[in-house]
This record gives sequence, structure tokens and C-alpha cells, in this order.
Amino acid sequence: MNNWYDHILHHMRTQPETPAMAMEDRIVTYGMLSLAVNRCAKRIAALDPARDETVAVIVANPIRHMTLCLALFRLGIRSLSLTHGKQSANLPTVAFALGDSEACKQQGSAFRMVEAADAWFAEDPPARTLPAGFADARQICRVNLTSGTTGEPKILAFTVADMGGKGGGLLLGWSGSRRLCLPGLTVALGFWTACAILTGGGTLYFSQSPHQSIRMIELFSIEHVLASTEQLLALTRVARTQGARLASLRLIEFGGGVPSRALLEAAMIYVCRDVYCRYGASEAGPMARAPAREVLARPGLAGHVLAGVEIGIFDAAGKPCPRGKAGLVRSRRDPRWEGAEEPWVDLDDIGWLTEDGDLFVVGRSADLGSPDGEAAPKISPVHEAEHLLRLEWDATDAAAAIFDEGGGRPELRVATVDCPNAKPDGLEAILRERGFDYAVRIVPVPAIPRGVSGKVNRSELKSLLRGRG
Repeated sequence: MNNWYDHILHHMRTQPETPAMAMEDRIVTYGMLSLAVNRCAKRIAALDPARDETVAVIVANPIRHMTLCLALFRLGIRSLSLTHGKQSANLPTVAFALGDSEACKQQGSAFRMVEAADAWFAEDPPARTLPAGFADARQICRVNLTSGTTGEPKILAFTVADMGGKGGGLLLGWSGSRRLCLPGLTVALGFWTACAILTGGGTLYFSQSPHQSIRMIELFSIEHVLASTEQLLALTRVARTQGARLASLRLIEFGGGVPSRALLEAAMIYVCRDVYCRYGASEAGPMARAPAREVLARPGLAGHVLAGVEIGIFDAAGKPCPRGKAGLVRSRRDPRWEGAEEPWVDLDDIGWLTEDGDLFVVGRSADLGSPDGEAAPKISPVHEAEHLLRLEWDATDAAAAIFDEGGGRPELRVATVDCPNAKPDGLEAILRERGFDYAVRIVPVPAIPRGVSGKVNRSELKSLLRGRG
């Protein structure tokens, strides 16, 4: 069967000396990766998991994490990537979890834990005949959790064909080989990206902090960075503070939230001139893409809808909206997915489509409510306020929510962590200059509620701010 993993096997055989994955302190070639995958596969096979079971991977080192996932694929066993200490209550049943030493200490009795120790990657286990891998492109090979921004994360299952198709859509218009992948492997976007880079025979770079990212870009002359909105924000703050000169960097692609003017302008000054905004979802993969310059010139633009992607706009009653009218953004569901009797996936965003096929997104429905066919509703100020506080007032963390009680001017309440210098009238004035007319209230909190992928849990945030209003 010809699938994305076959291409990785081909690179292991034909370019064994080429770097496959790298971090600041280590490089793994395709030949080294081949040895490690087979060693791990033999050790996993000795644990005798059933072919229809799921095995979780809880390993902080991204190179080892990816190696274990590839070993599971080699055996025809589904993988699920989890983060230390951030397990959701809504998890699929797993046969056991492969963890590093820290995960084995933390996890307790939630899973049967098996430590993937150093020997798994460096020493040959007893000889063992390995079973064939996945034999059908329709077989489920991967399980992921959604971001959990509106509540408990959902479970998503992906087939062999899904992994190849969605992963291939991530690297549009780019031929460079040195790519830094910042979204974690526990996130569908991060795992798709990693698979796509290895499938193409490129070098996949990992970083575990924004400071390390800056050093790696300079050290390895990295050309292309893929990031979440949160990661681009952190990278921009560090680059500005350090006065970094990232001469090799030619392109940044990011997604995972409505891009703010504050973030785009700062990123284009301090990180990279060419920044692309990408719109997508765990359930559907990348759906739209546009350069930051165009997004700044056309506020609310999420991107030009990608070829082969179908997006629909619906009103609160589920009726399709005409072009130019705002409603709930949905994407067409893949007919192979479980639950395909419902043809559309609700993305919980408010937006509209133009006659030319451009997608505009102005915010989450939880903040803005239903627009009921309104033409060009106002953009939510949530992300602009959050990014201004972190870029201009150096807040350790910040998250905002709109409170409109219908009695006058709506209020924007902003939860901040370690931001004593921020003043409501100062933030209010900047937002007003940018077209957002809201009263501002700043609420210091010990921590921002975030989901398993690090995104703000908007429903928890609103409850927190309502209690402190």
C-alpha cells in the first residue's frame, strides 16, 4: 500500500545520512531514525497489543515521541499523543501508555504505564518478526484530541488516508527543507506537520521554548517556521527583547486563533517580514490561507479558501446564508468519518464568505452571539486586547471576554497574570484607535484557564470573569 509512511521508509533507505529530526543539542539522521523505529517496534510488539487497540505516548522529548508514534504505525497500531499532567477526562480507551520516566512518576493508576527508557532507542532487543503495518487506507491509525477551547476536548480518529491528505496540505507553496515545527505532537496540526515534513524527506526541527527557537533559527539557518498563534506571540516577545537577527528566516505560517493587528505588526518587524495566516481546525485540517499584509489591509480576513475545501455559512436555525452575510462557520465533513450522517462540522466561529471565495472570521460565537445574517459584523476585540497586554505591557498571560448586558456600552473584561502596570484607560484608548469601542476592566488572576493544547478555555474564562465582575 502506497501511503505517507512508505515515503518515510524510502528516505530511510535512500538518504540515511540526511538529518531527519533535530533539536538544539542533537541531530537524528534518517538512518538513525530507521534503527530507532525498528528497535522500538520490537519492544512494543513484545508487549502484545491487539491490532485494534490504541496506545498512548506520553514522552516530553519530541524526537523520541515521534519515533514511538512511527514505531506504532509500523506495527499497524493506533497512536494517541498526550502531554505530561494535562490529560483530559474525555479519553479513548487505551491498551497502555508509553511514557518517559517523568510521565511514569506522574500518571499514577490512570493508565498501565510502560517506560520507554534510553535502551529502547539505543540497543537492539532480541530478534523478533514484526507484523505487517496498516493494510488499508481506511484503517484508523491515529487518535487526537481537539483543543478544548469551548469545553472538554473531543476525540478525533484519523485514517491512513486522512494523515496523508491533511498533512500534505500544510506545506503549500514552500520548497525549503529546514522547517521548525512549534505546534506540539499532541495537537493534530503539529503531528500532521511533522508527518508531512518527513514524508517529503526534509529536516524536522523541534524546539521546547521560544528562547530555544531563536537560538535554533540562528544556529541551523532555519528558513520556515510553523507555529500556533500563541507560539508566534511568545517568539515575537523574545525576538524583540533580545534584538535577534533572524536573517535566514524566510516565512512564518501560523494559525489557531483570529490574528490581531498588534501581533501581525510586531511579528513582521521583529521576527520575519513574510508572515502567512492560516485558518483551520483539528476536525478539518487547514482550510484557508492569506499573507499578513492582506489581513492587515482587510480586517477580519481569515484567508483564501484552499482548493478542495468546502466551507459553509449558516444562520442560527441551520439555514445556509448567502454570500456576504455573516453566520456560523462550518466545514464539510469527510464522508469516511464516524458520524458522517451530519454533513457539516460546526467550528464555533462567526464569519462570512465573499463572492471570490475569501473567508472572513470575526470571532467566536460564544463572544459575539448569533449574527442572524448580519452583513460584516464587528470584529471581536478579544484577541487584540490579549495581544496588546502581552506585547505592550509584558503581561505573563492575558485572556479577555465580552460582557454585554444590554444596558449600554459593552464591557471587555481582561484577566491578567503578573501585569501590574496595565491601566484600563490606557488599553481602552488604544482599542478605540483601532475601532473597538468597549469599556475595559482588568482583573488580576493567578492563572488563565487553558485546555490540553494550551488554548484558552473560553467558557471557563467567562465564568471566572463573571464571578469577579
